[in-house]
Amino acid sequence: MSGAAAPTATGVYVYGVVAGPPPAVGAAGVGEHPSPIRAVAGNGAAAVVSEVPEGWRAARRQDVEAHDRVLAELLGAGAVVPLRFGTVFASDEEVRERLLERHAGALADLLARLAGHVQMTVRAYYVEDQLLRAVLARRPQLKARADALQAVPVVASQPERIALGRAVADAVEEQRALDQDLLVRTFAEVAVDVRVDPPASDRQVASLQLLVPERDRPRLDAAVDRLAREQGARLSLRYVGPLPPYSFSDLALEA
Repeated sequence: MSGAAAPTATGVYVYGVVAGPPPAVGAAGVGEHPSPIRAVAGNGAAAVVSEVPEGWRAARRQDVEAHDRVLAELLGAGAVVPLRFGTVFASDEEVRERLLERHAGALADLLARLAGHVQMTVRAYYVEDQLLRAVLARRPQLKARADALQAVPVVASQPERIALGRAVADAVEEQRALDQDLLVRTFAEVAVDVRVDPPASDRQVASLQLLVPERDRPRLDAAVDRLAREQGARLSLRYVGPLPPYSFSDLALEA
């Protein structure tokens, strides 16, 4: 009877899909002891993968960072459809059947659309109390109502105060929508697609995901600089990228 250990069962972790043979990737993959990055080819595309122990669950921040590093290297060499962090298949055959073959048409369309483009992100925040200042400048009657209520006891003016609070909240969202529209109109001149993520806090105007032709990045840089100069007293901008095009890779995989 042989004393050799049985081979360890593994799963196949997928980072993303590229057209044709992928470039060599120097970044380490996910897992405590990362396996080499390799490719699973099929239907004219290639899934960039590495092996993980069977039953492995992504939970560490280091794994998220490893996933992003691999995608960043792939992005530097051409179009890539990024898969959601933590996507694991049982085998190479399952990667071919359930990803590369079942979604061949969608992957081909996405890769063609993303070729020569990058995702850039602009996050806009209100400077200090500039949101409320803008609201009161547009709706001065709100301040007049608030001033009038100062002389009235709280108990006697509770319904009016509640109504005023609702009116202010509505005016705030109206102003935020106007500022979001300003951002979209500014960057739609350069981006071929714009996605607006909901604000992550009351201070945030919006987070805009922009799909931009690589050749037009200088134009986008100039548009961000121009908006920062024109709206610097009201808005603070954070501009990052290029990023893996998650916001423009609408690939729905079955559970």
